[in-house]
Amino acid sequence: MQILSKPWFIAALALFLMLGTQFLALKMHWAELFPEKKQSALVVTRDEPQAFAWGFSSEEIYSLQDELKSRIRLYEIREEELAAYESRLKADRAEIEEIKEQVELMREELMDGIVKLESSETENLKRLAKTYANLTPDATIKIFRELDDATVVKILFFMKADLVGTILQEMATADGGIAEQVKRAARISDMLRLFTDNTKNNLQRNI
Repeated sequence: MQILSKPWFIAALALFLMLGTQFLALKMHWAELFPEKKQSALVVTRDEPQAFAWGFSSEEIYSLQDELKSRIRLYEIREEELAAYESRLKADRAEIEEIKEQVELMREELMDGIVKLESSETENLKRLAKTYANLTPDATIKIFRELDDATVVKILFFMKADLVGTILQEMATADGGIAEQVKRAARISDMLRLFTDNTKNNLQRNI
């Protein structure tokens, strides 16, 4: 036990105790003195989108929409009017073509009913008219039954109007007013009416 009283031993023991105490103190406060660095996760943040700044208000948008709808409607109405006009135009053209056909048919019928007199016939027709004028109406219509309508019209043209009327009346009433003779009297009367002014003038100059 003498070693315990030796100075070097006491100094060594004191050093050992001091180092042990420091070691324990360092171990106890190690985490505070030397904290571990934690690895932080990478966080990506997204910026919130900013609202688009319109150059005009919602009221202006609605106004533009209303105007656009109005113009579209006007365009549709215009198209409908043009379609209706085109339809009427086609109908009018068809009606005009139909009228032209009717007029052409009437003209052809009219031309068929017009009696044309040649200057070479004038003297002969005048003599025949004078001869038949001296006959009774009954005898005249009996002769006329053997002649075509054009010849009858030419002869009647040179007779006096009152005599022509008497002959046509006799023609229409002869034999109890046969329907065929009535129609012929009306047809001859209409053919007389269709003499052109030029024909009449030419004939009058030759009478």
